[in-house]
Amino acid sequence: MDRTALDHTTRLFSEGLARALNRRTFLKRAGQATFGVVATLAAGHSLAERAEAMAKSPNVDPLVPNCAPPGPYCNTGGGNLSGCHGAHCFQHLSSNVVVQCQVYYAFYPGGCWTASGTGGFWTCCDCQCNGGATCGCAQFSGTPSPLPDGPGATRD
Repeated sequence: MDRTALDHTTRLFSEGLARALNRRTFLKRAGQATFGVVATLAAGHSLAERAEAMAKSPNVDPLVPNCAPPGPYCNTGGGNLSGCHGAHCFQHLSSNVVVQCQVYYAFYPGGCWTASGTGGFWTCCDCQCNGGATCGCAQFSGTPSPLPDGPGATRD
């Protein structure tokens, strides 16, 4: 088949397709498909498989806090976070003495923040203890992260 015959066949096919295709319907369906893809990406559903694979990864320990406290994690002798009540500051072993701790506001206005983790998020708090020691507390949650627009706000 020579070049002119191929061009002629392509032109006839394209014109037939253009006559058979309703442009308004085509644009409407293309717009709906584009909106669906963008909405899916915005909702994060396309990343669900990736998050699940990361959760099953042997190299990631979801029980290790993803925080950066100003000192060690609060510890009363029973291991990291043993001096915490959830993410709330409570006590810390400093110079072989258990001291009381409270939220430390030097780095964050609220003293606490959230950090992403495998399968959920960490609530992290900086703590300052009597005697000047600093430590941190953290609590993991597998539920959706809180929204910034107030207590009890939920995602739709």
